[in-house]
Amino acid sequence: MSLPSATPALRARKRCRVTATEYRLLDALSLDAGGVATYETLIRRVWGDRDGGNVEALRSAVAKLRRKLGDDARKPRYVIGVRGLGYRMPEPHGS
Repeated sequence: MSLPSATPALRARKRCRVTATEYRLLDALSLDAGGVATYETLIRRVWGDRDGGNVEALRSAVAKLRRKLGDDARKPRYVIGVRGLGYRMPEPHGS
């Protein structure tokens, strides 16, 4: 998939710019919405076979994405950490 370097995403119905990596992260999390995506699964989905995919890079990408979405890491609403396992995204309302 080819994405521009900055792709629009929605934040409270307003657009915000995300990088291609952040977009792939959102997509990877949405595939398991309501469940937990493990660190390994997210790294594979976001970075594939390319270098740079590790837990620290994932945590950094999550932190940047949370800031752009206005998500508080202490009380997250969109990207929720599951200690020692991975991250989850809640199911959309009305699902």
